[in-house]
Amino acid sequence: MVLALFFVNKKCQNDLFFDIKTGESILKYGIDFKDHFSFIPNLTYLYHHYLYDLGIYFLFKAFSYPGIFVFFLILFTLFGIIIFLINNSNSHNKFLSFILTVITLLIMSGYFTNRVQSITYILFLLEVYFLNKLYDTGGKKYSVFIILISILIANLHMPMWILTIVFALPYLAEYLIYKVKIFNEIISPRIIIKKCANEKVFLITLGLLLLCGLITPLRFYPYTFFLKAIGNNDFQFISEMTYTMFIKHFYTLFLFALAVLVLGLFKTKYKLRDLLFLLGLFLLSTLANRNIAYVYLFYPIILLKIVAENINFKKLIIDISISEKVKNILMGLTSVAIVSLVVVYIVCFIKLDIKHFDYNINKDYPVETVKYIKENLDYKNIKLFNEFNFGSYLEFNDIPVFIDSRAEVYIKKFNGGKDIVNDFLGTEEYQKYKYIFQRYDFDYALIYQNKNLYTYLIRDEDYEEIYHEDLFVLFKCLK
Repeated sequence: MVLALFFVNKKCQNDLFFDIKTGESILKYGIDFKDHFSFIPNLTYLYHHYLYDLGIYFLFKAFSYPGIFVFFLILFTLFGIIIFLINNSNSHNKFLSFILTVITLLIMSGYFTNRVQSITYILFLLEVYFLNKLYDTGGKKYSVFIILISILIANLHMPMWILTIVFALPYLAEYLIYKVKIFNEIISPRIIIKKCANEKVFLITLGLLLLCGLITPLRFYPYTFFLKAIGNNDFQFISEMTYTMFIKHFYTLFLFALAVLVLGLFKTKYKLRDLLFLLGLFLLSTLANRNIAYVYLFYPIILLKIVAENINFKKLIIDISISEKVKNILMGLTSVAIVSLVVVYIVCFIKLDIKHFDYNINKDYPVETVKYIKENLDYKNIKLFNEFNFGSYLEFNDIPVFIDSRAEVYIKKFNGGKDIVNDFLGTEEYQKYKYIFQRYDFDYALIYQNKNLYTYLIRDEDYEEIYHEDLFVLFKCLK
């Protein structure tokens, strides 16, 4: 919990606002696959994390922002405990497991935000752990856990559900290659190909895993969404969806290099499933920046597992006899360290002022401008051009938007034919902005002052600035 307080992101992700509002919308309209937040009519929305949206709505309604922060604080603590337990189970070395867990949490802290992904990281961790247990022991309870996790992900975070199947493929490959004995002669003797402990349960589990995507109210979208999204260039304007430039990710390159050392240069033996999992994660990470998180999450765990299977860490621990006096001193120092950490935690928690915690929304979103709009304009019936990053905050305040961070709602391939994303991007070009503004017939525009569009509108006789708040500027159309 001490680490969680320091590592958990204290800035609000813009998804939080539309998640809360979507939960409210589901209670009102149900899952009708229609967008209710844009002034542009007949847009399609898939409600791809509807269960999470409902949960976060009820949490916000009961406890506001402090409740959401404490929820993710608890989740991050659970996340760290699970990583530690898995590492310790693989290595039987608490000290090394703790150090590696802290490093993993530090690196993952940038990805562990107040978004549904934070829950799916935990579920994927557990799924892979249970897949290992199922293959090695054949325990039926692990099969039940795997199926439940897959169903949860399909309903909590539908676009990522396909990974529950992808993460099972290395285990299926090891099973099939073991069955086809001829491959054993051409595969390196350093690669271990184990027999599945219970073939029947394993194959039934994988079969059921394929069907879990049907146990949702989302029709066949768990199966089709990934195929539509992969390689779709319309997502490239979102930084986390851009193709990965590994040169910008030093720790990723370090992990790849470490994997090559462990697998190639040292005379280690390793299971085929672990090799395939590492290779699969590398390929997954090339598709989008956000997939780097899975490299950060699983590479340390798998590499430690491989090293531990070749080195007995217990034998490396030397039992040194020390006097009772020295033992007492060490015990005293340990007690002081624990008390100090607790004091630091309490001080930080008090300083954070959890009762009034609000994710610093006033600094990142047009809070005052929204108040002005709601007090002075017919805000529920205006056509407002807005920026991608704060569209969800406008929705949260019942103001219809042009675009928000639910990217697929505004992509032609998903929404039924309206190319809103490219129109939004086109407003940064002088030759296009006027045509786009006329086509959508905007009444107002709320934009960043440091964008090209600001320089166009400030010189445009058809628009006038009516409100200014830090980086946010509100323009009115005079026609």
